[in-house]
Amino acid sequence: MYRFFSAVVAPILAASQARRVIEIGAATGQQSAKAAQWCSRHEASLDIIDPAPQFDSDAFLSRWTCSRFHRALSLEALPGLLPADVVLVDGDHNWYTVFHEMRLMYGDGETIADDAPIAICHDVEFPYGRRDLYYDIETIPPAYRQPAGPGALNPLFKGFAPVGMNSILCNARTEGGPRNGVRTAIEDALDGRRGQLRIVWLPVLHGLAIIVPKCRIAVHPALGEVLDQIEPAPPLKGLMKIVEQERIHGQIAQQSVALLSGATLDQPSPATPSERPFTSAIQAQAWRKIQRGALSQTYKGRALLLSPFDMANYLQLLGDLRPGCVIEVGAYEGGRTLWLADSMAALGLSPKVIAVDLVPPKGVEAEGVTVLAGDALDLQSVLPDEVMAALPRPLLVIEDSAHTRDVTAAVLEFFDPQLRAGDYIVVEDAVVQTLLEAKGPVGVAEAITDFMERRGGHYELDTGICDRFGYNVTRNPNGWLRRR
Repeated sequence: MYRFFSAVVAPILAASQARRVIEIGAATGQQSAKAAQWCSRHEASLDIIDPAPQFDSDAFLSRWTCSRFHRALSLEALPGLLPADVVLVDGDHNWYTVFHEMRLMYGDGETIADDAPIAICHDVEFPYGRRDLYYDIETIPPAYRQPAGPGALNPLFKGFAPVGMNSILCNARTEGGPRNGVRTAIEDALDGRRGQLRIVWLPVLHGLAIIVPKCRIAVHPALGEVLDQIEPAPPLKGLMKIVEQERIHGQIAQQSVALLSGATLDQPSPATPSERPFTSAIQAQAWRKIQRGALSQTYKGRALLLSPFDMANYLQLLGDLRPGCVIEVGAYEGGRTLWLADSMAALGLSPKVIAVDLVPPKGVEAEGVTVLAGDALDLQSVLPDEVMAALPRPLLVIEDSAHTRDVTAAVLEFFDPQLRAGDYIVVEDAVVQTLLEAKGPVGVAEAITDFMERRGGHYELDTGICDRFGYNVTRNPNGWLRRR
């Protein structure tokens, strides 16, 4: 919203002779600084509402003494701060929050009060004009929540798209319909009272709504003149919409490149699987091609079953961890078993690889390699406590067995008490969720999620590996776990 400040916000503040300004949603503080500077020059006050600002609020207040901070949700703080002259609304972009913000400012009766503020609201166009975003869905009463989750947004799709923007945020699964989105909330809250307001809609930079009570225009005629200058004529508004569509598609491409490079355009990369989706910067169609290539790759005549990303990831991990022993649960033909042993030797390590499989591969013979027949559901029979205790550390465990929720859960439960600080367990093939284009965790991903919800305090997700080539560009998304 800060991009609108000089052309839109500042002229409205001046024309309305604003003395009390409220900002809802500070984020990185770019607009807060502009608003504070204006208020400081015009003997006005600024109240900033944000439960978790992304900048040093104490330093900000020291510089801008006209300001006050309120670390709270808008619906908690706003009632105690009204009336005001201008409210800048750019906080939670969902129907429930914005609808009730509007009702606090304009009431719910037939007549809008004379001291009702001017509201300048961001995100009234794509993507959140007609679709909810939940920064913290638990703060929204269940009756007002849309079905939601991580998913890419694209103006060409009403649901989630294969390629789009804001894919790691908690977005409503479908665009449109009742009680969905910022613009819908404004329209619903002001229904039946539009005649008492002048509303200017600007369809650029995700959209801006300028809501001005006509009684304020009567007191400050210059305000009407400013709105006349800002409001585009219909032909220009149509052109603005076309330009905005082009800009959105460019932004989608930019975010896709950012994800592939490991950046997420100012979105945090949470460190536990329970806080981040199992989706990948590489979309399902591309992963299917990579999968076909991985399935055809061999090492010493045996199936290797590693993507090029994970060959690099494992090689880097072997060099950094320098494991005393690698345990594979699920060996298939033994190609990876031999590759791991050879890689350890190439790195100057003493090869020690234990491969466990229900049907162990035959003829896998190399220095330091042991192949055992064993069931992933009963690893205690093949790896009893005394064997585990005697293994050289650190350990690198690879869970690559049946790829079902129950089997993966059983492997995690077995190794959990056996692992020591610094040991790794890598859970393979949660990429299945992306390959199936499932809306939520399935199979392996479900097992990881359940395990980390219970035991996550004892493990750290190595996002340096997961995101080395882009967000979860690995066949093992959220599956590279280090014991604390």
